[in-house]
Amino acid sequence: MVIGRFPERIVVIGAGMAGLVCTLELMKQGYNVRILEANSQPGGRVYTMRDQFSDGLFCEMGAAFIGAHHFLTLSYAQQVGVQLINLPVPNRSLSYIDGRLIIDSPDEPALWPVSLTAEERILGYAGMFEKYLKPGLKATGNPFLPGWPTKQAVLLDSMTMEQYLKGQGASSGAIKLFEIGYMQMLGDGIRKVSALQRLLDLKMTSSESGTRTIVGGMDQLPKKLALTIGSNISYGCAVTHIEHSNKGVTVQYNNSGEIFTINCDRVVVAIPSTVLRTIHFSPPLSKEKNDVIQNQLTTSVTRTVVQSRTRFWNNLSSFTTINTDLKIGWLIDATFAQMSSGRGLICSYSSGESAREISRTGNINSAVSEIKQVLPELSSNYEGGMVFSWDHNPYSRGAYAWYKPKQMIRMLPKLSAAQGRIYFAGDNTSLFPGWIEGAISSALRTVNQIISSNSI
Repeated sequence: MVIGRFPERIVVIGAGMAGLVCTLELMKQGYNVRILEANSQPGGRVYTMRDQFSDGLFCEMGAAFIGAHHFLTLSYAQQVGVQLINLPVPNRSLSYIDGRLIIDSPDEPALWPVSLTAEERILGYAGMFEKYLKPGLKATGNPFLPGWPTKQAVLLDSMTMEQYLKGQGASSGAIKLFEIGYMQMLGDGIRKVSALQRLLDLKMTSSESGTRTIVGGMDQLPKKLALTIGSNISYGCAVTHIEHSNKGVTVQYNNSGEIFTINCDRVVVAIPSTVLRTIHFSPPLSKEKNDVIQNQLTTSVTRTVVQSRTRFWNNLSSFTTINTDLKIGWLIDATFAQMSSGRGLICSYSSGESAREISRTGNINSAVSEIKQVLPELSSNYEGGMVFSWDHNPYSRGAYAWYKPKQMIRMLPKLSAAQGRIYFAGDNTSLFPGWIEGAISSALRTVNQIISSNSI
């Protein structure tokens, strides 16, 4: 419990997962906390779309899964009482490459339509993953141990993921296979992203089983956390100015066109760098801090969701996801855990330039046309759809952070450092951007920073 002239008054900007957890933990410590959230609901990029589809179907636009070793996320899920369900683990994988649907399984290895070496053809996809990626996963080290980043981690951060793969001896064909699907979802792909970030992110998904989602939608987690916090959250409040000194902080925000101010002892900024750039600080943040905020890159993500009259894809038996080499990127059965309707939703997950191209057109037809290439039966089942771009969301302005070579190790300590009475949380300040686990870890780090500053 805080003591002395406390409870201190703290304003948290943003009711995403980082802001919610930070608020909850500070309230437990006896602080007087208020959240200012620009949206009309909590969750940030944990966003379950519910009003676009029939029969009560819904689709995740942001965070969709919880990994088996996302212990912080699992802990908070248990605390608020949401129900989890495991993702199906098919006995074969599906990919769409060069106009062909490719099936790969241990019993019938795929004949990949790319140029592979003789050894790579024998190894198959799983063998190539073991040969080329396992050494890198080990070389990242444990970022939670003293002495990190190690020399190996620094080396990985100095090269792109493509350069790492070439250094491991991967052929151009093998690299093309690794580009398709999940590996391509950071920034503008493996040809540009830091190998260290790409490999650390793979560690977050390396468990082959036990990946889960929340029954009824991922937004159940932030909604239940928000209910616990209660009236301490103010929605529709877009922060515009922060004035700070060694004595306190004044926050100015816009609510329905009216300008309000609130005085407090400390501020936690739990919003993406892309939105943080729109806030005016007086005095300005340090040049070092401002530089990393201005230059942190954000992944473009566009989701195209189509509603189908039937779940014809059940004929494929193993369809939960399909990797493609098309602009639509990664396809997923968005309704595998929703059994109240015979209808279904297919969601495509595009990132990087493909995501920007789809969102620029503003026309769903081209994306639907590509989905029909992969799943021809959609033509006789299509009932409509929609395109959602995180780039065009005013309170996100992109999805999750990504780093080019030599940026991650340099920028992260500056992003997560406090400046005076201002603290910075959010998955973009963590080692694991794009994951709820990263958001929660950043919140707990911020709470510790605040408590430590009061104990000095």
